[in-house]
Amino acid sequence: MPEDPLLPPPAHAPGLEDLHAGLHDVLRLIEIEHALLRGRLESLKADSDGARLLEGVMVLGAVLQQRMAGLLQICREIGKL
Repeated sequence: MPEDPLLPPPAHAPGLEDLHAGLHDVLRLIEIEHALLRGRLESLKADSDGARLLEGVMVLGAVLQQRMAGLLQICREIGKL
């Protein structure tokens, strides 16, 4: 039977906690990758092509971190986690 759209959603939607935990794990992996890349960047010449490329990858990683943090917040709000 379909859910009544007038009723509030269940306090803990099935699978939402698993989704939240998975997103948190991915965010942590991005943070670890960012730290490793930062260490590698320090060993490169500042004006080299490799350094510029690595800086771009790190900016992309920072954007991913922000998006993941937003998704985690949505999960917390929906599931009251």
